[in-house]
Amino acid sequence: GGGGYDGPAGGGGGGSGSGGGLSSTPGSPPRTGGTQKGGSGSTAAPATAAALVAAAEEQAAAPAINMNMDGEEGEDDEFFDGMAAMPTDQEIDGADVRVAMIGNVDSGKSTLIGVLTNATLDDGRGLARSTVLRHRHEQENGRTSAVSVEIMGYKEGKQVIPQARQQNQRWAEVVEESDRAITLIDLCGHEKYLKTTVFGLTGMMPDMALLVVGANMGVQVMTREHISIACALQLPIAVVVTKVDICPQPVLKTTRQSLAKYLRQNRKMPYPVKDMSQVDAAAEAVASDRVTPVFAISSVTGLGLELLKAFLAKLQRNRRNFMAAPVDGMSGHVMPEVHFPIDGIYEVRGVGIVLGGTLTRGKVRVNQTLLVGPDRVGGFVPVTVRSIETKRVGVQEVHAGQSATFAVRVLGKRPALRRGTFRKGMVCIAEGDPPQVWFIQICPTKRVVLFNQNTYCSHIVQSPTR
Repeated sequence: GGGGYDGPAGGGGGGSGSGGGLSSTPGSPPRTGGTQKGGSGSTAAPATAAALVAAAEEQAAAPAINMNMDGEEGEDDEFFDGMAAMPTDQEIDGADVRVAMIGNVDSGKSTLIGVLTNATLDDGRGLARSTVLRHRHEQENGRTSAVSVEIMGYKEGKQVIPQARQQNQRWAEVVEESDRAITLIDLCGHEKYLKTTVFGLTGMMPDMALLVVGANMGVQVMTREHISIACALQLPIAVVVTKVDICPQPVLKTTRQSLAKYLRQNRKMPYPVKDMSQVDAAAEAVASDRVTPVFAISSVTGLGLELLKAFLAKLQRNRRNFMAAPVDGMSGHVMPEVHFPIDGIYEVRGVGIVLGGTLTRGKVRVNQTLLVGPDRVGGFVPVTVRSIETKRVGVQEVHAGQSATFAVRVLGKRPALRRGTFRKGMVCIAEGDPPQVWFIQICPTKRVVLFNQNTYCSHIVQSPTR
């Protein structure tokens, strides 16, 4: 049997044989969508997120994929469950969900972001992506080489469409009229920009990854690379198969089979989403990091876009990104009252030094004093927060879970701050927090070998020490 699934683009039905497509096979969980062709009947889709997660757990325990992260027989469930069960002592801002777009080059990531944020269709010649790509060379070759960010706003479940033309005005309009937002992080797909992509998946703290796969291109080496990185980071994944309008049905079927096979090898159950009744369960189950919703879309014809928008509107924050208990369970050290990892440093004319990042603990207000460090000798520099912006809009205060930029100035008669004083990876902590040197503790028994010969990723645990 072939083992495809009847997605929105049609085609692909297989029998009940041992194919690796997005359909049920003997010994696997019940079929999660569509109608089985060539078999003895059909199986209803699980109606709830709990049923989906249970089916995914059953699949993850199957002998066919019963391998740990070292590629050896055995399980790493104890390690994963420990990470998933970390408690939290604070309220996380849930109004801004961050989604990282990953996938092979030319799969349509920037185009999809342009289509989603502007609520318009692409012309097939790069119209939609022209609003997302920032640099001249990106506009010329159509390939992302630097991280860029766009936002979508929702008001009572309906998307807010900005009418302004200027970029900052559009963002302000979305922030003002929305009760929740989706931040779309456009990452690079080309192999030579892999380091930039890894930085986006770690430093920018996305809540989930949206894997974009070109239907006519199939599952490429960098597609598998990005899946492996997201799995190593325990980042929930949803899949968008693009360009289904121009893809021949045999090629589309092969892409689905290859995608489903590789997802199952990474302990994830593909769940094709084909109507609105499945969106709620998909959005709730994706947080388990076991279920992977799959959407088939076209950015030119608009096929499947409404399902994807409804799915994005229902996503929730990933609490694993935020520092949990007041006392670290691994080291026993007290966590800082404020923790703001820096992922960007800018020098703005007329403003001075601006630090960008995501607040993982506490609150920060204008005129508050923070300590920034550690520097090259382990010291922390006291600074005052002159102004705060989030989503390009000035605010007086930010809470845990929000991304922001701080315009800072040095406290006292110290030398003026320069851009070279700071680097990505430094943190801002509260004035009352004891200065701590943050070190990286690597667990050598938990390692993931990726496809790129220049890439090595290990499970990393960050903990404070005196």
